[in-house]
Amino acid sequence: MAHDATPQDAEPQNTARKKRPVRSAAAHSAAAPSDGPALTGGPGIPLVTADEAKIKTAVVRCLEISENRLTAQTDWYADLSDSDKALLHRVFEAAVHGFVDWVGTYVSPQEHAPINTDHIFFVAPVEFMRSIKLSQTLDATRVIVDVITENLDMLSNNSTVQQDLMDAALIYSRSVAFSAAEVYANAAEVRGTWDARDEAFVVESLLMGDTGQALQARMASFQWTPQTYSVAFVGKPDARGDLRAGMQQDRLRRRVSSMGGYVCMSRHRDLLVTLFGSPEQTIPSVDPDHSAKYSQELAKNLTSGRQASAETAGESSDTTMPPSTMPPSGTLPNAYDLVLGTARASADERITLDSLTRLALPLFDADSAVCMGPVRQGFDGASATMRAALNGYYAAVTIADCPRPLSSDDVLPERALFGDADARRELYEGIYQTLKQPDEKNVMLETVKLYLFNGGSLDKTAQQLSVHPNTVRYRLRRSVDLTGWDPTDPREAYVLLTALKIGMCKDSNPDL
Repeated sequence: MAHDATPQDAEPQNTARKKRPVRSAAAHSAAAPSDGPALTGGPGIPLVTADEAKIKTAVVRCLEISENRLTAQTDWYADLSDSDKALLHRVFEAAVHGFVDWVGTYVSPQEHAPINTDHIFFVAPVEFMRSIKLSQTLDATRVIVDVITENLDMLSNNSTVQQDLMDAALIYSRSVAFSAAEVYANAAEVRGTWDARDEAFVVESLLMGDTGQALQARMASFQWTPQTYSVAFVGKPDARGDLRAGMQQDRLRRRVSSMGGYVCMSRHRDLLVTLFGSPEQTIPSVDPDHSAKYSQELAKNLTSGRQASAETAGESSDTTMPPSTMPPSGTLPNAYDLVLGTARASADERITLDSLTRLALPLFDADSAVCMGPVRQGFDGASATMRAALNGYYAAVTIADCPRPLSSDDVLPERALFGDADARRELYEGIYQTLKQPDEKNVMLETVKLYLFNGGSLDKTAQQLSVHPNTVRYRLRRSVDLTGWDPTDPREAYVLLTALKIGMCKDSNPDL
């Protein structure tokens, strides 16, 4: 990142400074200790003190000064939420520790180890540009470099090497600047040609049931086709800060993209709507190549990672930044791990409802319901799963001990009660019509109907049908095979009863 000062500008002020001889990389490697932190510039004068406690104190102090200066000199930093400030603090901390580790390899402006800033994640991806823009990242980097160069004595006990240390800081900051631009470009590439306006248009159109040529053309350019299978999740977004939410969304996009899938997400009123697409034949519930134990372990790691990050980032009412939590020198995780935890997905993991659920749930508020729509194909199918997930979310308030995610099919009766035409159609066609047999007596339908109308009494149902109670039991088990709903379960009996009443009303009045 370019800085106002340059080594050439600073040179006239240090004409009396005795330059250190340029040392070879080979000599540097030979003299560098193999079992300790690389905090020296090789043989000769060390650039940075070897006192780990002093380095830690210096990092904390530099960050405090930088954050105070950002508050005073910029109009965007003070507007960040406390949570986002805490997360940004950890990213800054990773950058400073990265510099301290790298500077141990510095010999001269022409001779030093390659600079790798991938672990820093010193920029905000596209999803949370509304919180941290590229220009603001440059502001933050410039301020931190200024603070470090003004307080070199905190990192080194030797005043004769401070100009070398300043040169190293400027070189490192320039690399961070290029890294910033590259990460922004990569984030845009991962996102594809989607932007917020595209996604908002797609989500609103699908929720309204508008799947005409305009929508199809827009979605086709993002690889959605009539053969694509889709599933939607709806819930309140995680409210712990735009920065955290953006990192969650960016990681989800990368994971789904690596599995060959697509993602479209946008806000609808106060809710987050997320639509996943898969080019495969369907989206199975689980991946047969991964055991249940693997899925449980991955879900456990994801949960523990979120808890750890929540404890560190916190929702504290004061603006004091968390204490240094960086790992020892030389162990630098990326900011995704720092903020979101270190959950990992298998390299060969497929798109399944299980994997998508584990990726999607962290996007949503942990104390609110999340509803998942059914898997559907094509553009009309994408609209159907999204509408089902939205209406299912609104119906979740009627469910005691609501699971996360709640399947939209589990609240079909409630959705039908407040006018969801898709739910009424599913109850009528998927249950009532399925129970109707081609024979005139409709034995299966009559058995389930009488059983439910009699409050679940086998004997009374058998008596009215003039059959043995075991025959009723057999027919009830057979009905479960046909519809997937068990009349002996109280909740599922309610679903079946609603479907039967809708069917009976439609049979008596086809215009309904």
